[in-house]
Amino acid sequence: MLFNSIPFVLSFLIFCLFYFNFNLKYQNISLFLYGMYFYSIWNWKMSFLILFSILVNYVLAIKLDSKDDQSRRLFLKLGIVFNLLILGVFKYTLFVLGVFEDFINTFESEFRIWKPEILLPVGVSFYTFHNISYLVEVYKKNILACKSFLDFAIYDLFFPLLLAGPIERPGSLIPQIQNRREINRKQIYDGLILFCFGIFLKATIADPLAKYVDFHLSRLSELPGGILWFVAPGFAFQVYADFFGYSLCAIGLAEIIGFRLMNNFKRPFFSTNPAEFWTRWHISLSSWLRDYVYIPLGGNRIGFLRQNLNIMIVWLLGGLWHGATYGYLVWGLYLGFCIVLYRVMKRWFDIPAIASRYVSPIPNLVSFFGSLFTFFSFSFGLLLFRVSGSEELVTIKNNLLAISQFQTYYLYAFIFALPIFCFDIWQERIQADRPSFVNYLTFWQIGILFLVLMLLFSLVSPFEKQEFFYFQF
Repeated sequence: MLFNSIPFVLSFLIFCLFYFNFNLKYQNISLFLYGMYFYSIWNWKMSFLILFSILVNYVLAIKLDSKDDQSRRLFLKLGIVFNLLILGVFKYTLFVLGVFEDFINTFESEFRIWKPEILLPVGVSFYTFHNISYLVEVYKKNILACKSFLDFAIYDLFFPLLLAGPIERPGSLIPQIQNRREINRKQIYDGLILFCFGIFLKATIADPLAKYVDFHLSRLSELPGGILWFVAPGFAFQVYADFFGYSLCAIGLAEIIGFRLMNNFKRPFFSTNPAEFWTRWHISLSSWLRDYVYIPLGGNRIGFLRQNLNIMIVWLLGGLWHGATYGYLVWGLYLGFCIVLYRVMKRWFDIPAIASRYVSPIPNLVSFFGSLFTFFSFSFGLLLFRVSGSEELVTIKNNLLAISQFQTYYLYAFIFALPIFCFDIWQERIQADRPSFVNYLTFWQIGILFLVLMLLFSLVSPFEKQEFFYFQF
């Protein structure tokens, strides 16, 4: 069930009518039941998979809390293997078989391998990472294992996060499930506004840009030279508006029912380098990879060469987490390479540090061009999502190097990106820690803003129910 659908809005309103009048015990029961309903609408058969995953992780965590150190280490390994096995079977089986088939085809062109039909469960990447972080935190004794099966089930079935994150940490979410929640009008009002703005970003910016991007990338070989300099930024703003919109919807819905979720985006296109970018974009994933992959591999405690090798490993896994295709694999390596290149340059020739010795506007110009480079390097990297072979890579390269007569319709993407860009400029100027309207605008200012947004929504929204981009991960 999609946030941007009438059935969800109606079912959520009915849920709230009961939820607001219940005590903690019945609020949690209603959260569990609504989470099951929310997930089952997509495919009720896959509900058994997520329930099985919840049960196994619940039992393993209790074992981790009660056994000696040697046994605890064994149960942790079992838990990680179990969760990765679920992810591997449903997400990577077909990819591995395809890689094997491609390898054999280099020797025997007629070779074909049977591939089973496997349905990818929505949200499996997110709740798998949820469970791994939960087991690791219990193992480290940073949190206690949930004694209540209901509390842990809600942690996995919390409907605002269920399909596309953020990947909320157990030490933050579980106490909010277990403890009494204070809900006031300001929270409900703020949450409602964030939800509406998230839907605006999805329907008015992301969906029209998706049509623009799909139209061009579906006919790569026919495109006029140089147009990808405009299509790639359009793709970047499409993905940003889509996923940031989903995150705002999730944060807003959680706020309405008394929960506070982590901020998943912090004006990423203002980043001045690739390393900073991933502290601002999909923060829950990049921080998860840092804490549960990069640091266990040695983090910054080892030599510079090994650090960079570990960064490449982390982003190779990050690319595969997004999708089981060659495009995502290359994209992950590309991201890692951008960060490693920046780290090497900073080590030997730190341009921002050199520029800081001079008076304005030199440091500002360096920051501006750093942001411009970071934005375009990310934008071009997104094109790898759509690459299915080396021929398309060559076509993209040739288009970027070509020059043709400028056409005004090339600016289509930037016009649609203007509202979210203005919002980010405002949030950057006030240095907001998390997106909010209530804390920074008066009632009348919010009213005028939303009249403008509703007008834009009415004019350009395609009024078609489209899935959020990150549901495919």
